Amino acid sequence: MKQLFYFLALALMFSCSEQASEEGDLFFQQGEYEQAIRSYTDYLEINPGDIKTLYNRGRAYEEMELHELAFKDFVAVLEEDGENLQANLSVGSYYYNKQDYDEALHFFNQAIKYHKQSSQAHFLIGRAHHKQGKIDEAMDGYNQAITLNEEFGEAYLYRGALKTYLKQSRGACEDYRQALALNVEKAETAIESFCK
Repeated sequence: MKQLFYFLALALMFSCSEQASEEGDLFFQQGEYEQAIRSYTDYLEINPGDIKTLYNRGRAYEEMELHELAFKDFVAVLEEDGENLQANLSVGSYYYNKQDYDEALHFFNQAIKYHKQSSQAHFLIGRAHHKQGKIDEAMDGYNQAITLNEEFGEAYLYRGALKTYLKQSRGACEDYRQALALNVEKAETAIESFCK
């Protein structure tokens, strides 16, 4: 009888715990990030190594601009799964926003190491190199992103910016127009500035 009670209590605990994670996802989708964090934290008390929930809580912290707490969760994900694409990109983006482009590139390259087909990782590598003034490497990152995803509007926009810098006006304007066609609003300003 004691065993049956123990298993029922355990099943109930995991059922409530799973519900807390799903509830967190629902709060997140509704933009209620503080409540999402509470739900994710409740779930993580019982399942501390659940990388999906850890990552989602990090994203909720990020939405609330609690970047240090978000970073801590993303790093915890990587401690459990060093190949995790989203966590590598998020940690890299944290360093990118801190203007530590070398450290950002380390994590973006980790993402590529395990996920060669990630257009987002290639794009972010291009952005970090662009910020460092490494034109060839930046161009390669944008080209790779576009090759993997022909509808990656931001990659066209920033590749266009590089082409403008290189005085390749025709190619730059083609990229700006493609970016605009893909609903990148900043492309309109670039076209008005460089393609008249």
